[in-house]
Amino acid sequence: MSKKYVLFDFDGVIANTEESNKRYLEKALKEHGITLTEKDRQQLIGSSDKTFLQNILKRGPVPVSEGELAITRKRIGNTYENTNIQPMPELVPMLHFLREKGVKTAIASSTSTKLIIIALDKMGMTSLFDTIVCGDMCTESKPHPQIYQRAMEYLGAKPEECIVIEDSTVGIAAGKRAGAYVIAYLGSGLQQDIHEADFSVNSYTECKEKLCEIFHFIP
Repeated sequence: MSKKYVLFDFDGVIANTEESNKRYLEKALKEHGITLTEKDRQQLIGSSDKTFLQNILKRGPVPVSEGELAITRKRIGNTYENTNIQPMPELVPMLHFLREKGVKTAIASSTSTKLIIIALDKMGMTSLFDTIVCGDMCTESKPHPQIYQRAMEYLGAKPEECIVIEDSTVGIAAGKRAGAYVIAYLGSGLQQDIHEADFSVNSYTECKEKLCEIFHFIP
């Protein structure tokens, strides 16, 4: 069956937010006497697993609740509201090209709806997506496929009609488990295990070339 839809993760795919997100989280955790290990940092990429965060919060001198951490994080700020967030190079022209060709697009992100909408509005990109599904709209976190399955449902898409663009190990797994063709985007510079992906690209110039090949478009 031919491909008709392209579904994007947000962090590390639409905008290069991963490192900034980690810095904001580390700053908040340090106020509670908690330091992230390198293993923690890798596990946090692309995931919103509450159990993992709850275990981290138990490591402080005094156990910290998610509510207490949320108050600290609100005071400190975040990447989406407090930085000059920018889209990945060559992404916006590629999105315009796809939409001109009639390809429907979606975002499927583990980040909260509020922050994703704020970021998209700041970048002037909200209208470039037909549907947006975020972590607080789902009961399961990546690598569970629910977020991609829900985006496909809203698009009216079958899994075999979809291409997912992801940067993280858990995101790639979620896309594959949802039944999509997955392209690993390496433009964020993060080192992740991408062996489950069907293809990988280093830039959106390369990604556009691959999508044109898949959709049989002339670049």
